Amino acid sequence: MKKILITGGSGFIGASLINNLLINNYKVNCLDLNKPKIIENQNLKFFKGNIFDEKKAKDAIKGCQIVIHLAAALGVKNTDQNIVECLDTNTFGLKKILLLAIENKVKKFIFSSSSEVYGEQSKFPISENAELKNKSIYATSKIVAEKYLEGFAQKKKIKYNIVRFFNVYGVGQKPNFVISKFIKNIKENKNLLIYGNGKQIRSFCNVEDATRGLIHVIKKGKVNETYNIGNNNEPISIYSLAKKIIKLSKKNAKIKKIPYSKSDRGKNREIFKRIPDLKKIKKDTGYKPSINIDSGIEELFTNFNIDDRKDFIRKIGIGTLQWGLKYGIANKEGKLSNNEIKRIKEIAIKNNINFIDTAHAYGNCEKRIGDLNFKNFNLITKLPATKPHSNISKWVNNSLKNSLKKLKTSSLYCLHVHNTKYLFGRSGPQIYRSLINAKRKGLIKKIGVSIYTVQELNKILKNYRIDLVLLPFNIFDQRTIKTKILKKLKKLNIEVHARSVFLQGLLTMSKKEIPNQFSKYKKYFDNFSKISKKLKKSKIEICLKYALSNSLIDKVILGVDSSKQFKDLISKSGYIKLNTKKVDASKEIDLINPSKW
Repeated sequence: MKKILITGGSGFIGASLINNLLINNYKVNCLDLNKPKIIENQNLKFFKGNIFDEKKAKDAIKGCQIVIHLAAALGVKNTDQNIVECLDTNTFGLKKILLLAIENKVKKFIFSSSSEVYGEQSKFPISENAELKNKSIYATSKIVAEKYLEGFAQKKKIKYNIVRFFNVYGVGQKPNFVISKFIKNIKENKNLLIYGNGKQIRSFCNVEDATRGLIHVIKKGKVNETYNIGNNNEPISIYSLAKKIIKLSKKNAKIKKIPYSKSDRGKNREIFKRIPDLKKIKKDTGYKPSINIDSGIEELFTNFNIDDRKDFIRKIGIGTLQWGLKYGIANKEGKLSNNEIKRIKEIAIKNNINFIDTAHAYGNCEKRIGDLNFKNFNLITKLPATKPHSNISKWVNNSLKNSLKKLKTSSLYCLHVHNTKYLFGRSGPQIYRSLINAKRKGLIKKIGVSIYTVQELNKILKNYRIDLVLLPFNIFDQRTIKTKILKKLKKLNIEVHARSVFLQGLLTMSKKEIPNQFSKYKKYFDNFSKISKKLKKSKIEICLKYALSNSLIDKVILGVDSSKQFKDLISKSGYIKLNTKKVDASKEIDLINPSKW
């Protein structure tokens, strides 16, 4: 497994690149001042520091075969206002990292440049052989850095690639770039501002395509070559782009043109046409962009304020009962296939979801998770729900050993006691001591319990010090709120994971689909339908947001029937405030507890 150092890995392109590298089974070291907002992963190490922090840089580059240098002073306007900082970071910063790469015998050095180095061209699309023209301090710094790398590499014999990105956009980009700025303005009911006449031509490349292109260069790029990375399929004027975004938004936003004379954007540094030639990268590596601009813009609208939504998305964990058994009253798909599980895994990694909840009791689920390589996730499983053997310590140790073997991992994030009644008998203290020993050995990080009632949990808390609780929580089942047990757990610093968010899918069913056995609870279902209609939100969205919005819940464990459903749920994550008094069915145990069905 190759190890890669990424400088500037917490940035827009860097975070996307790290996610995709982890999917491709690379080990990644990230050197940056800020920790990237992505999943915790045993193949990812973060080193806090900048490229001039020699000690941190040395630690970060140790053992790496490849260096991808993304760290830079960014933005034409910003760098024009901070000339010294720009030149220092983008040229001398490169020198620092390059010298360390040579010292550590790095096999390949990849430098991130920009299409700005081409300036204004007369021939299109723009090939890598085009004359370089600087129209800004930023472009100058990148040209100097490129030439420095080329000359240095000749002398020191280090293999390198230069990549020139063309107008990258996508989820997570700050709203000081044209597409993200337009979308932000529409969301805030502001005008879309265009400089000049709006006839400037650009070819926009989604960040997912951009990072895929970079990975293609890592794998197949020819030695010491420069490559354009972009999307040349849909050149568009800035004015047409604004109209397109307004149309896709379905809002009546206005376009306002600002003369260069009345703006801080000088006409002298404007580039009026920029379209990349991708023949070279396609020929050498097979790369070609796949995300059209309409799809990319629609994704941005869905994920507006993604930095806020990420907090909710990161609260999602994956329940896996459907991976081992056909489970759920509303499950029409049955047991998931390997391909579906793989797709769910990819979606999870892309969205920074890194918790997997499984159990010995879920059929062959543990083995499937191990076979499909989820070891980089935070894995949670449970002791068997069956009665323990007379030798309690042996039973716990063997159960844990078997789970670790099936999951193909050396340690777990948490091991739950699945059937807590065994904690209340004579075997309870022995089970707990065995779990403590496993924790001391580093086999498990946390000791957990999976509970059904608040009374059960209170009894556990009186007798044992636990780290994590898995409990039922949904719009019908508000026992944990009414009893204030969630606040108690927070005070005790006990992690809380919620399950049964959809009550096996019962809460999301239409009136016709609800089984007759629940007819006596008609008023709760009718009231929930009224809420859904009033809010103009689906029941599934309300259920999900209701759980995610509770600040006392750390993770919301979702069992899904398909990758499509999982992707849809992620898009619906976020905050909601509800009056749930009329759907509070906390006293209806036969309704809210599936074991009673």
